[in-house]
Amino acid sequence: MKRAALGKGLSALLPDTPTSRGGSAELPIDDICPNPLQPRRVFGAAALDELAASIRQHGLLQPLVVSRAQQGGYVLIAGERRWRAARLAGLDRVPAVIRETDGDEEMIGLALVENLIREDLTPIEEARAYHHLRAELGLSQEEIAARVGKDRSTVANSLRLLTLPIAIQELVDAGTLSAGHARVIAGLVGADTQQRVAQASIAGGWSVRDLERRSQARTPAVRRAVDPETAAATDRLSLALGARVEIHRRRRGGDLRIAFTSEQELIRLFKALCREDA
Repeated sequence: MKRAALGKGLSALLPDTPTSRGGSAELPIDDICPNPLQPRRVFGAAALDELAASIRQHGLLQPLVVSRAQQGGYVLIAGERRWRAARLAGLDRVPAVIRETDGDEEMIGLALVENLIREDLTPIEEARAYHHLRAELGLSQEEIAARVGKDRSTVANSLRLLTLPIAIQELVDAGTLSAGHARVIAGLVGADTQQRVAQASIAGGWSVRDLERRSQARTPAVRRAVDPETAAATDRLSLALGARVEIHRRRRGGDLRIAFTSEQELIRLFKALCREDA
């Protein structure tokens, strides 16, 4: 990936660029806290142990990138895996580049873009990062795509994964189900149907093409029962809210169901629907 395609994101993280502000220092490791918006959730224990062993022998060769926290101390912008390994290695102080950011928005943007340029994020972690850029900074899919150097369709397809039931997202996070399989399943109607098809795909070892064929063959009645306008509205609402949405029509009226996974997510959805400031 070319650095220029990332715009301000990556270049602002590198201490030798003219856009960087701040300095470097040896900081107490306990003064540094992880970024709450870090999209990466999976830190393999074996890989951390291996990195910790290397740090014990050679030290932490690549500094962390941090920003000053409003409540004191520092928040990680880049390097949480190295920070965790350094703690395992027993380091009291770690080298860090201190970035002086123009408020929380710039810090959030830098941290998320830095994580998105990693190649080891899971598909769900990548989708969460896009979601945070939209929810926290109010960026459109086009603006997100421009910041990370990807097509808008790539961002849109990634965000669709977050409309899946949490159990299926966990399968993708664990590598049991591929992102390609998950995107096909996201196009099916109803959480129960999605769950059944996901389990059948894993048990049967289906390829993505197999899944596409079988999904069309197994659920024709469901697909015909949902009119194109309702399906389009469901997809649009799901993408706009960053949550799984279901529309169930009846003869008169119907139900609109929005799934949330935590109290924080409920508050975010409430503010988004009521158009209140976060």
